[in-house]
Amino acid sequence: MILKAYFVNFSRLELLDLSSNFLEGSIDDRDLQNGNHLNGSIEDLQKLRKLKVLDLSGNQLNGSIEDLQKLENLKVLDLSNNQLNGSIEGFCKMKDLVELGLSENLFSGPIPECLSILRNLQVLDFSHNLFSGNFPSFTSNLTSLVYLSFLDNYLQGSFLLSTLANHSNLEDLYINSLRTTAQVETEKKHWVPTFQLKSLILRSCNLNMDKGGTFPSFLLYQKDLRFIDLSHNKLVGAFPSWLIQNNSRLQYFFLMNNSFVGNFQLSSIGQDIYHLDISNNNFNGLLPINIGTFLPEIKRLNLSINHFEGDIHASMGKMQQLSVLDLSDNFFSGELPEQLATNLTNLQRLKLSNNFLQGNIPKFSNFTELYLNNNKLNGTLKEVLENINSEELMILDISNNSISGEIPASIGKFSSIDILLMAENQLEGEIPFEFSNLTSLYMLDLSQNRLLGSISSIILSSMNFLYLQKNAFSGSIPFTLSEGSQLITLDLGNNNFSGSIPYWMEKLSNLRVLLLGGNNFHGHIPIQLCQLKDITIMDLSRNKLNGSIPSCFNNLSFGMVDHDPIFQFRWWPSDLEDKTFFYSRNLLNVSVSLYMLHELVNDELVFNEELAFNEVTKTTVEFRTKNNYYSYRGRILENMTGLDLSSNMLTGVIPSQIGNLKKIHALNLSHNCLSGSIPNTFSNLTQIESLDLSYNNFIGEIPSQLTQLYSLSIFNVSYNNLSGTPPSTGQFGDFDEDNYRGNPGLCGPLLKQKCEGVAPPPSSESNNRGGKETTVDMEAFYWSFCASYITILLGFIMVFYINAYWRMALFYYMGKLIRTCFPSFPLY
Repeated sequence: MILKAYFVNFSRLELLDLSSNFLEGSIDDRDLQNGNHLNGSIEDLQKLRKLKVLDLSGNQLNGSIEDLQKLENLKVLDLSNNQLNGSIEGFCKMKDLVELGLSENLFSGPIPECLSILRNLQVLDFSHNLFSGNFPSFTSNLTSLVYLSFLDNYLQGSFLLSTLANHSNLEDLYINSLRTTAQVETEKKHWVPTFQLKSLILRSCNLNMDKGGTFPSFLLYQKDLRFIDLSHNKLVGAFPSWLIQNNSRLQYFFLMNNSFVGNFQLSSIGQDIYHLDISNNNFNGLLPINIGTFLPEIKRLNLSINHFEGDIHASMGKMQQLSVLDLSDNFFSGELPEQLATNLTNLQRLKLSNNFLQGNIPKFSNFTELYLNNNKLNGTLKEVLENINSEELMILDISNNSISGEIPASIGKFSSIDILLMAENQLEGEIPFEFSNLTSLYMLDLSQNRLLGSISSIILSSMNFLYLQKNAFSGSIPFTLSEGSQLITLDLGNNNFSGSIPYWMEKLSNLRVLLLGGNNFHGHIPIQLCQLKDITIMDLSRNKLNGSIPSCFNNLSFGMVDHDPIFQFRWWPSDLEDKTFFYSRNLLNVSVSLYMLHELVNDELVFNEELAFNEVTKTTVEFRTKNNYYSYRGRILENMTGLDLSSNMLTGVIPSQIGNLKKIHALNLSHNCLSGSIPNTFSNLTQIESLDLSYNNFIGEIPSQLTQLYSLSIFNVSYNNLSGTPPSTGQFGDFDEDNYRGNPGLCGPLLKQKCEGVAPPPSSESNNRGGKETTVDMEAFYWSFCASYITILLGFIMVFYINAYWRMALFYYMGKLIRTCFPSFPLY
C-alpha cells in the first residue's frame, strides 16, 4: 500500500525504521509495529524534513526515489531489498549521507559521478542491481569509506584498485561484474595501501588479466583479513600459503576456479580457518601428511577438481569439526582410512567421487550425504549398507564401482533417503519387498546391473527420476507405476519387459522423458500417450509394436512449450557456519546493519555446492540420434527433443501431423513397414538435425521442400522404393549415395546413376491415393492381355480349319523347317 501523508504530524521525526515488515494496508495513526508487509511508493516521506535515519529495507517498495531528494538531512538511508528502480542521481543532494544502502533493487543506468560530493560516506552498497556503464571514478575521492560494494551489477571497463590506496579506513571491499569483459587491476603501478581490510571479494572480474593473472601483490601488506574470495578468475602461480600465515584471523578463503599449480602447502602452525575452497585448479602431488594438524578448526574443505594423488591421509581424522569434505575429481588411490568414519563425528557430507579408491567402505555414521561413485570400491551391497549406520541419510551415490550381491532387505531402514544411485555395479537378483519402505525417494538409479524380476516393489509417490535401464527386469509394467504422478524421467530401456504399453501412462502428466526401447512390448501404440503433453524425448524403439503411428502425436510438445529447468537441481546447504560477521556502523545510537558478511558466505556455499550437487545428481538420458547413442544431461538435456519409433513392425503412412513438431531435433522411424510417401509437412521440422526413414516401404519422390531444413545433418532414406532425383541444394549437397542406397528408382549425380530411360515417377497426388489404384490398373492390364492373346489364337485356328489350302501350306513349311533344323529327326 502507499505510504499516506499521516506523517505530517511527525515533522520533527529524526529516525524511522520500517524495515522487514509485513503490514498490510496503509500506515495511519496507530502504533507502528514489526511484522508488517509494506509495499507501494514512498512519495509522502519527503515531508519528514528533519529525518536523519531512514530504514525501509526488506519491503516491496517500488518506483523511483525522487520523492526522497528533499530529505537533505539524512545521514543513514537503507533501501536495500526492495523493487526500486530508475536513476539515483537525486542522492547527490544529500551531502550529509554517511551510510547509503541500495542493494537488491532494480536501479539501472550508469552510477552518477556527482556522488563524489558525498565526502562523508562511510558505507556505500550498490550490490545486486542493474547498474551499467563503466566503474565510477568518484570513489577515489570518498576517502572516508569503510565499506564499498559493487557486487553483481553490469558494470564494465577496468577498475584500478590503486585509486583506493589512500582510503585508510577501508575495511570491506567487494567488486565483481556480471559482464564478462569487466576487469579489476591491482598491478598497474607499484602502490602500498594505507588500509587494512577485514573482508575482500574480487570474484569473476578478470583479475589482472593484462598481467597474465598475477596474484595481487597488495595483499602482502594485509594482516587482518577474515574473509577472502578471489574465485573465478584466471590467477596463476603457486598456492599463496603466505597469505594464511600473514592473516592469523582468516576464517574463509575461496580460490576456486583459477589456474593455480604445484603442491598444496600449508604452515605447520594450526590455523582457525573454517572454510577453505581451492577446487577447480591445477594443484597436484600429495596432500600434506599432517593436513589435519594444520587445519584443526576447519568445517568445510573442498579440494575437488584438481590433480592430487596418493592416499587420503589418516590425519584428516583430526579435523573433528569438519562437516563437509570434498576430495572428488582427483587421482586419489588406496583404501579409505578408518579415521574418516570413526573420528569425524560431525561430518555430514563426504564426496570422494571420481578417484581411484579401492577396497571396502568403512563404517560411517551420522551422514546425510555420501558420494563414492566412480571409484574401484568393492564388497557386497549388504556389507556396504551395514557400514552406513545413519537413519538420516538423504543421498547415497555408490554408482560405477564393483559392488556385488543382491539388494538386501536392510535397504528398508533408509526410509528418509531422497536420492539413491547404485548404477553400473554387479548387483543381481530381485528387488526385495522392503524396498517399498523408501517412500521419500526423489531419484532412483539401478541401471546397468544384473537385476531381474518384477519392479512392483518400487513406490513412486514422490519420485521424479527413475532409471532401471540395462538390467533383466521382466513382466509387464506394474500398475503401481501409475501412482508416479510426479515422474519426470522414466527409463526402462533395454530390459525384458513385455505385454502392451499400458493405457494408464496418461496419468504420468509431468513426464518429460519416456524411454521404453529395447524390450518386448507388443500391440499398438496407445493413443493415451498423446496426453503426455510435456514430453520432450520418447523412445519406443526395438520392440514389437504394430499398427500405425497415432496422428495425435502432434499434441505432444517436443519442445513447443517452454518449461522451467527441471533436469538441474538447486540445493541449499542446511549446515551453514554458525559464526557470522556483521558489518554495522553506530550513528545516533542506532545500529544499522547494511550488510551481513554471512550472506556472502552463503552465496559461495550455494554456488559451489549447487555445482557439485548438480554434477552428481544431474539427470542423464541416453538417446539415439545421428546414428549413435549419446548421453544428454543438464542444460543440454533441457534443449534436446526426439522421437524414436525404429525397429518395430509399424505399418501405414506417416501422419502428416508429425510435421507440426516444429522443435523436434531427432526423428527415427527406420526399420518398420511404413508405406506411402514422405509427407511434405516435414518441411516444417525446422529444428531437426537427424531424420532416419530407412528400411521401410516409402514410395514417390523425396520432397524438394526438405531443403528448408537447414539444421539437418543426418538424413537416411536408404532401402525404400523411392524414385526420382534427390534434392541437391543446401545441406543436401553434402549427402551421398550412402544416404539413398537400396532405392533402385533414385538417380542423379549424387548417386552416380544417370536418369536416362527411367520412367517418370508417379505424381505425389497418385502416391497420396495409396497402392490400391496401382493394383487395379495392373489387374486390368493382365486381363486385357489374356483376352487379346486368346482372341488372336482362336482367330488362327478358325482360319486354318476353314481354308484347307492354307492348312496344307502350313504343314508343308513346318515339315521343311523341321528337316532343316533337325535332319535326323524322323517325320514318319
